[in-house]
Amino acid sequence: MTATHDHDIDLNSTTQNSAPRGATMTTKLENTIPYKGDDLPQTMAKTMAWPMLGMGGMSVIVGFILGIVGGTNFGDAFSPTGVASDLSTGKTLSQLSGAFVFLGMGMILGAITMTLVNIVRTLRDAGRDVQTSLGAEAIQIKKPWSGLYTAPVMMMGLMIEIAAFIIGIVNAVTLGGVDPNAVASPAGASAGDLADIGIVSAFTAWLPGLRLTGLAVILVAIVFVLTTIQKVIRFQGDRISELAA
Repeated sequence: MTATHDHDIDLNSTTQNSAPRGATMTTKLENTIPYKGDDLPQTMAKTMAWPMLGMGGMSVIVGFILGIVGGTNFGDAFSPTGVASDLSTGKTLSQLSGAFVFLGMGMILGAITMTLVNIVRTLRDAGRDVQTSLGAEAIQIKKPWSGLYTAPVMMMGLMIEIAAFIIGIVNAVTLGGVDPNAVASPAGASAGDLADIGIVSAFTAWLPGLRLTGLAVILVAIVFVLTTIQKVIRFQGDRISELAA
């Protein structure tokens, strides 16, 4: 009996030691694929997060400075020594200020989205390291729908902000070409100046809505990537539990 028991132990030991290091282990988890590197959106997030944050910050600062200068011109226009050109310059700089500030905000939110994507990448790679250290096949969760739509939705929001920026610049250029006296007193403006003032006024009426829509779309992308992080963390926990079992 003792010899047989020893023999059984030897057989089990031989079977365990004969398994090559890094052997493939099956999984019962659903929606998994073998580990793979970064795809195009993840590569862009890796390289563009900090540059986009820097560009967005600079754009906001430029818009802030333009707003201060524009406000100073408004104050001068209504002072005892004010002239019509002060009012025209103030309105023009106001258009430029809004254009730069909202573009900067969009880029900063885009940088936040990319940083969250980088967190997904870090979680994925950490899971790979843990699995390979345990001699298991490195697998990852198949990219969920939230991960598939994060990059397109974020880019859509940025495109809206860029379009709003261009319209804001066109508004400022158009207003800058109008006779300052016509800006101060549209009733006495020529037909051409009056048409330009009307166009600028029309764009100014709905431009804030367009800008806020762009920011809202980028925020939706942030919700998507947070949902992806939640799914990845849950998968990592389930995978570790499976390997421990």
